[in-house]
Amino acid sequence: MEVNRIIFWQPIDSPHQEAFLEAVAEQFAGEVILGVEQGLPAERVAQGWQKAVHKKVKVVDISIPANHVALAAQSSAESLHVFTGFFSHPLVWSGFRKLAPSQARLAIMSEAPEQPLLTGWLKRFRGGVLARRWAQRFAFVLAIGGIGCEFFEAIGFPKEKIIPFGYYLDVPPLVAIEADKQHGGVFRFISAGQLIHRKGIDILIKACSQLPATGWRLDIYGDGPERASLERLAAQIKLTDRITFHGAVPNTEVHNALAAADCAVLPSRFDGWGMLVNEALAVGTPVVCAPRCGAAALLAESFAGEIARCLNAECLAAAMRSIFKGNPISGTTRSSVRAIAVAHSASGAAGHFMAAIAGVS
Repeated sequence: MEVNRIIFWQPIDSPHQEAFLEAVAEQFAGEVILGVEQGLPAERVAQGWQKAVHKKVKVVDISIPANHVALAAQSSAESLHVFTGFFSHPLVWSGFRKLAPSQARLAIMSEAPEQPLLTGWLKRFRGGVLARRWAQRFAFVLAIGGIGCEFFEAIGFPKEKIIPFGYYLDVPPLVAIEADKQHGGVFRFISAGQLIHRKGIDILIKACSQLPATGWRLDIYGDGPERASLERLAAQIKLTDRITFHGAVPNTEVHNALAAADCAVLPSRFDGWGMLVNEALAVGTPVVCAPRCGAAALLAESFAGEIARCLNAECLAAAMRSIFKGNPISGTTRSSVRAIAVAHSASGAAGHFMAAIAGVS
């Protein structure tokens, strides 16, 4: 029996999933529904995130009990339910529990959870318990990034059910940037995201102290509880003339800044994915990425950027120096970098997803 309805169960209606879900709806002959626990949270809006716009996907608020019941009632083998936030969000979890005894096809799309040194074992233990009970119930797992694949295999999901996946964007036309005219030949690094410990901006600032004394700048977009301490750190190592904190701005402004930059840096101590990598590649900007970020999987080609060998200021600085050659990134390099984003676009990801469905129909 073929699948004629796909229902995605997710915590929020994320703009990072918008392009992929719409591409699935474009390629799928049946109905595509997105059930969400809530809309875009206020703190995400404050970070510059913009509300997803859906044209073909039907969005359902599952915090309304009747809506939750209605989606969970789609329990025939003709329905495929894909769960995100399976381990941590109560309405997604309860939807799964209602559907587990049914004939519906079930799948997971998930990042690996953050696993701190002291408490990470508990998450792995809980995941292992769930896997032992439920792994055979799922047709496949779309594991976000290499660290997602590692996590799901480690907790006991069969390797043959784990499909490497990620988050994917529509890739806009490449706009030529005359870097020499725009910023006087100075090489521009950029980073964007929440200013919290996990995002590793302190590591980035310390890495900058190991770069050449001239010829570069760093623009940091985003806000958070660590901003004041990060600004003090930049002052202590005498980099305030080359590091600028812009605060939280609309995502379109970050997009324009990425297009004008020469290298984006994602220094996170841990990131299940890291959309900054997609966004930078889409505008032809190379990326330096910390090793424990799912989106590092997109940097297989050397011209796309560098993955730091380890997570400290020395390794990050070495990776940044490998990109920083004293001159802004050329148009030829930008075109090559963008080609990677095109190869990992939302449309292509939807095609891989449709192939996974075909394997269980």
